[in-house]
Formats: sequence, C-alpha cells, structure tokens
Amino acid sequence: MNTMAKDFPCSDLVSYHERATQAGKKFVLDAQQILPLVRANRMESDRLGKVADASVQAMTEIGVFRALTPLQWGGLEMHPAQFFEGIMKIASADPSAAWIGGQLAVHSFEIALMQEKMQAEFWADGPDTRASSAYAPLGKAREVNGGSILDGTWAFSSGVDHARWVVLAGGMRNYIVPRSDFEIIEESWDVQGLRGTGSKSVRLKEVFVPDYRAHKLEDTLQGRDPGLAVNDRPLYRLSWLGMFNSTMANSAIGMTVGGFDELIAQTRKRQSKLGSGMSVASNPFMHVRMSSALTKVRGVRERHLANWRYLFDLACRGDEPTQEERLRVRYEASDAAGSCFEAFAEIWQHAGAAAIASNNPLPYIFRDLIAMRNHGSAARDNAASMYMKALFELEGPEVSNMGTMSFYR
Repeated sequence: MNTMAKDFPCSDLVSYHERATQAGKKFVLDAQQILPLVRANRMESDRLGKVADASVQAMTEIGVFRALTPLQWGGLEMHPAQFFEGIMKIASADPSAAWIGGQLAVHSFEIALMQEKMQAEFWADGPDTRASSAYAPLGKAREVNGGSILDGTWAFSSGVDHARWVVLAGGMRNYIVPRSDFEIIEESWDVQGLRGTGSKSVRLKEVFVPDYRAHKLEDTLQGRDPGLAVNDRPLYRLSWLGMFNSTMANSAIGMTVGGFDELIAQTRKRQSKLGSGMSVASNPFMHVRMSSALTKVRGVRERHLANWRYLFDLACRGDEPTQEERLRVRYEASDAAGSCFEAFAEIWQHAGAAAIASNNPLPYIFRDLIAMRNHGSAARDNAASMYMKALFELEGPEVSNMGTMSFYR
C-alpha cells in the first residue's frame, strides 16, 4: 500500500486516540486466540534456535508486525500500551516469540522516522515487512561519497531468520541493510536461555549503504527526524528509544505471569514427598512467598502499561513528558525485568524436584528469565543513574551512541 501520507491528517487528536485504542483492543483479543498454537510450538522454537514458522505466521496474521507501521503503508498505528499488553500475552505462551515480535515491530517505528524513500523501499511488499537489529556497534562503518561502507560482524540480531532487513549500529548512525547484503552466522547462536529468539550474528563484507538508508541519531537528538514530515502523528512523537527499551519488559512480565500460571497449576496437584503427605498447596511458607511474588509482578505489569497509556495520552494532547518522567519510565521498564526475575527466583524453592525434568516448562521459563535479566535494556543500575541525574539536574553523558542519547531523547 502506498497511499500518500497526506491522506492521513491528524487534525483530530481525539479521533486518532480512539482509532488507535480500538486497533489495540482488537489486537489484545486476537493475541489471546493464538496462544494455544504459540504454546504448542515453544519447544520446537527452542530446538530450532529460532521461532517456529507457524508462530511467526500466527503473529503476522493478528498484526504484530504491522502494529507500529504507519497508516499510509497499511499499518495499524495502534495504542502502544495495548500493543505491549498483547506481547505480554504472547510471552506467557512463548517468551522467544514475544521477544522477536516486540523487537521487530519496534524497528518499524524507527523506519517510520527515516526518509520517505527508505519507508517506501522497506514497505514496498506490505506492512508486515520485518527488520531485526544488532545495536551493539561491533562492526566497522566508514563514510564514503553518497553513503557508508560496512564491514565486519554484528552480534545478537534477534529474529534475523525471519527478517528481510537488519538495522546495524555504527556510532551515531544506524544502517538499514537488506537480506541480500549480509550473511547469517548460524553457529554463533549456541545458548541456554531464549534459544528461540535466534539472536545470531551477521557478517558483512565491504557493503555500501546509501545515505537514505542511514538513520542519523543526531536527527533524533535534535527532534528533526525526516520521517516526521510524513508521519507527524502522536505515535511517532513518542520516544523511539523509550519504546525499544520498554519492549524487553513486556516479554519479562508475560513470561513470568505464564510461569506463575504453570507453577500454580502444578502445585494444585502435588503432594509433599517429605513424609507428611499433605497438599503442597497448603504450605503456609509457600503462601507467603507466592502472594508476595504475584503481587510484585502484578504491580510492575500495571505500572508498565499505565506509563505507556500516560505517554500516549500526552502525545495525543500535543504534549511531551518531561525528561524526568521519560527516564522514570525507562528505569521502571528495566526494573520490571529485575523484579520479575527476583519474584520467580523467590518462589522457585516451592516448585519441587520435578521442576528440573526436561519435559517440564518451568526450568525453561527460569532459564529464559536469567537470559533476559542480562539484556542491556534490563540494566537497572544504569537506568537508575540516568533517572537520578535528571531528578537532581546533574550533568548528563556526552552523546556518542544510542545508549548515551537515551538520556536526552
């Protein structure tokens, strides 16, 4: 679809909010419907080292990958809080599916900030076009006439097997590279946690990337992203980096909720093997820990969704959050991952000896939480430092990459 952006004016912000909300409500309902299929494919994704094709197809059909695609390209531009809620549901069935669903969709948000020529090329085949990313600038980029030359290896590109493009970091630029120009290093992904994300390395050999395929982070820093000329609507006035850093929290929260559901179901049937023969569900010590864990995770879930409802409401009023508010949301997203891990670890002692069986989903959930806890966006201490610097009006870092820029935008 190539309907001109001018056909989607945003003069009525109330109607825009309502349309985005209705799209989000439908998405949450549709996400619920695909959970049995996604759950059934979870172990297959783990075995393959990439999310099963059937799960990706199901997510495509309900709109995961067009959720943040601009309207004029056939996208949904849905309410971000409801998009996050739908991803949480998917994470309860398969954390890896939710992980790549959320991340690949947020990359569409970044594409929407780029030149219209890049957008037209990216969505030429439809609104569900997917890009993975490798934001750690491990490879080399050098500027040449009309663009840049990329050479080297970039690691941890989640969902790359299901992507037609990859976004590669290079200091103050992110480069959009088509599948024909990079090699996936299959042997690079040999891990224990989040195996299904297929976060493999990619290799490039002297690849030319024209200027229009480069997202200049200085443009984001100065609030002048060229894509806003055609996508000047509330969704794209939100912080792109805030969206990316909050995406991981959706998977952490969803998988923990799913883990608690599984643990509760198993606990209802278990009898103590320690001589008493009493029901494990009647253990008063488990009661204390389970009630605390459930309350903690419910709290971070509601806080996370409320934060993004608030930010989208602000955008639909034509307002922006303060730096302190934005960095508070950033901190609370990273805190969500830590809190979920801690809550599940606390209740693990009541999972029983059978929890280590290879056919029991509980150890896989715990393993995935361990992996997620070490993701860059889950770095709670770093996020806390940025939040407190804003609160106390301390000097921020010098901007040199995405990580440092997130203090300002």
